[in-house]
Formats: sequence, C-alpha cells, structure tokens
Amino acid sequence: MADIDDLLGAIAAKAPPPALSALESMVFQGLAHRREQAAARRGMVLAVAAAAVVGIVGSVAPSAPAQAEPLFGVPQDAPSHLLAD
Repeated sequence: MADIDDLLGAIAAKAPPPALSALESMVFQGLAHRREQAAARRGMVLAVAAAAVVGIVGSVAPSAPAQAEPLFGVPQDAPSHLLAD
C-alpha cells in the first residue's frame, strides 16, 4: 500500500484544474440568482395579496348604483346635449 504522505504529496504537485478557479464565481452567481428569484417571488405574493384585499373590500363595501355613459358618444353633460333638451 502507498503511504498517505506520498499520495498527498502527489496531489499537491499536480496543478489544480481550470474549472476550480471559476468555481467561486459560479457559486456567487448561483446565490445571486436565487436571491433575485426570492425577491421576485415575494413581490408577486405581495401583488396577489394586495389584489385580493382590494377585490374583497370592493365587493363588500357598499357603493352607489352604476351610471353608464356612452364611451364614444355625446356625454350627458355636453353643452350640445344640454341645449337640445
């Protein structure tokens, strides 16, 4: 059997693989990506919660009856409409 000191010496003599030098930057990029995903997820949950609250309050709160006016027609308060009546 080989002596462990000889094996460790052989490993120390070898040059490190080139992928090892890029490992740190890849880890930090992965962490930044996960942080961005978490922030986006929190923002989406906040938007859904706000929409739910506004929807529930809007459906429960009493409101005045709806008054419809034509979208592209002459409004009820237009001067030409008031003069015609």
